[in-house]
Amino acid sequence: MISDAELAVRLLVYLFVLVAVPLSFVLMFRVMDYMAHDPLVEQFSGRTGPDTGQLDAYFQQAGIEARTCTYCGSANGPNYTYCHNCQERLSD
Repeated sequence: MISDAELAVRLLVYLFVLVAVPLSFVLMFRVMDYMAHDPLVEQFSGRTGPDTGQLDAYFQQAGIEARTCTYCGSANGPNYTYCHNCQERLSD
């Protein structure tokens, strides 16, 4: 038979595994995302200028007016809400 103290410890461990472990992964992802936009990381990332990507040439060839991301300079379609390259929200 399980004592009340042992049952309480087991429930706390269960709640920790159920809540704290997934929350730590979300927190780690958010910290890594924050760090990716750090100017020091961008300085040493090897990028020399705005990344326009292959979609820029496609939009020019197809005659579609592309929206340029203000953050990374990539060309995006007219109906895009977020940049396909850096996932920043495109201004209207």
